Amino acid sequence: MQQNTPVLLGKYRDIIDRRGEAAVRSRETLLASAGRDEIYYIPFEWTNPQARLVVVGITPGPNQMELAYRTASSKIKVGLDDEGILKAAKVHGAFGSATMRPNLVKMMNHFGFADLFDVEDVTDFWGRSSDLFLGTSVIPHAAFRNGKPFAGSFDDVMKSKIFSECFHVDFVPSLKDIPGDARFVALGETPLRALSWCVRYGKLREEQVLGAFAHPSTNGGSAVDAYLGIRTEFSANDPVRHRVERLRMFYDGMTTRTNALRASRTPAP
Repeated sequence: MQQNTPVLLGKYRDIIDRRGEAAVRSRETLLASAGRDEIYYIPFEWTNPQARLVVVGITPGPNQMELAYRTASSKIKVGLDDEGILKAAKVHGAFGSATMRPNLVKMMNHFGFADLFDVEDVTDFWGRSSDLFLGTSVIPHAAFRNGKPFAGSFDDVMKSKIFSECFHVDFVPSLKDIPGDARFVALGETPLRALSWCVRYGKLREEQVLGAFAHPSTNGGSAVDAYLGIRTEFSANDPVRHRVERLRMFYDGMTTRTNALRASRTPAP
């Protein structure tokens, strides 16, 4: 399937080949800047035309950037073509950090994603079943605000000239490359609101959006355990205590949608 999204690897191939991970967040890989906002190139442009599960974050973080650059550099050096380089960077880099992936796997297991998507184990989404999985972001290239990874609201995305442009130019067109029966899971409220925007403007169908997980980053404190109801007591300095009700609302929505999907796949007696 021909991709409709822009591919910038050709512009940054030599830089990644020469500098590898050292090119992450360098002047050479800066895509755009405006005031306190910056966007850096990341070789995550591959869109899986066979994906059945699409997980959407806000923007790639530093760990994902390093993994993607390391992988792309190694594949460039062995002479892989652009599609192979981009696919490898996406498969190995998307939500691939040691802090994020275990929490993501934990939530997938809780909702029975292995059965829902016909894989033996959810960890196979990063291995032998990677052809069924796509990790992406509302701002597909790496966004920073005031020098820190962007973690704002969808309203903040739309109010930023360069973040909004990246959403409209890189994320929205990529949806055309994804199968119409793929299911989408948001990592938190910002991606969920972005997916709702896409439904409202006819870029996705409502039934494709399963809902939201808690964001799997450990920077979110105990959000995953609060989301799953494993933890109900929080220290005074845990910011999650103010978001428990919202997290549980997302959990209830995911429960409803996954149960409905499971029922639709179960043959009538």
